[in-house]
Amino acid sequence: MTPAIYLQGVSRSFGSVRAVEGVDLAVFPGEVVVLVGPDGAGKTTLARLAAGVLAPTAGRVVPDPRGRVGYLAARFSLYPDLTVWENLAFFGRLYGMATRDVEAEGTRLLEWVGLLPFRDRLAGALSGGMRQKLALACVLLHRPPVLVLDEPTTGVDPVARAEFWQLLREEARAGRAVLVTTSYLDEAVGCDRVALLHRGRILAEGKPEALVGRLPYRMARLTAAGDGRRARGELLAAAEKLPGLVWTQPQGTGVRVALAPDAPLAPPSGYRLEPAAPVLEDVYLWLTGYGAEVMGR
Repeated sequence: MTPAIYLQGVSRSFGSVRAVEGVDLAVFPGEVVVLVGPDGAGKTTLARLAAGVLAPTAGRVVPDPRGRVGYLAARFSLYPDLTVWENLAFFGRLYGMATRDVEAEGTRLLEWVGLLPFRDRLAGALSGGMRQKLALACVLLHRPPVLVLDEPTTGVDPVARAEFWQLLREEARAGRAVLVTTSYLDEAVGCDRVALLHRGRILAEGKPEALVGRLPYRMARLTAAGDGRRARGELLAAAEKLPGLVWTQPQGTGVRVALAPDAPLAPPSGYRLEPAAPVLEDVYLWLTGYGAEVMGR
């Protein structure tokens, strides 16, 4: 299958700063690919490159994304003093669409995202989740084959986040290629592929379960035995005594630990150590050298 959008050896510099370096990433029709990384990792730069908003310093994006991509920027601008419908109609004119096409497709999209009853409400009076749904409808209005969304669920409540991701999965099932950036690793679990980004480079890419399966450590959680509670410092000090310890990470009332694969689950007296399922966050910490950086190993 031919990729709907393909970033080939893409790099982008801003003066002496290399924001993205040597990225290869393909997104195929019918799949959701999630690009995950912390602030400053290069997510927004890559999204803008994929959408054709920025030109790469090196490498190329094929086919030419201009006119083929619906791009939802992290700070997508709706007009708060226009109604829901007036915002849609405005974007329809920007896309050069005929009025009858805007009417038909706009009505369909508003019904799809659940905003048809609010078509006459001012955009400024919408909740955060509703604004993001309206923004999604605006970028889909001209029926682009590719969607690029830059951190679309930042600041949105959990219910609205889940609803938004359901809409994206429906778009993928309809045949669109969907590329989403996020700093929430949990959002990548239900996608088709995930790319882990760090300092402008992709560290690993693949199906979420395949990436988790690569983790070379045994994950566990250390807590106080019985009903006892311990201060974080005490928990961390106890974790330091665990055989095969690679790293520690405070987690609620306990400490999440990465251990060597053959290490026994042997907690100090007064503590409980239980196996924990590995997750994508563990993979990211491993690939970025978290253990060496935090534990001094």
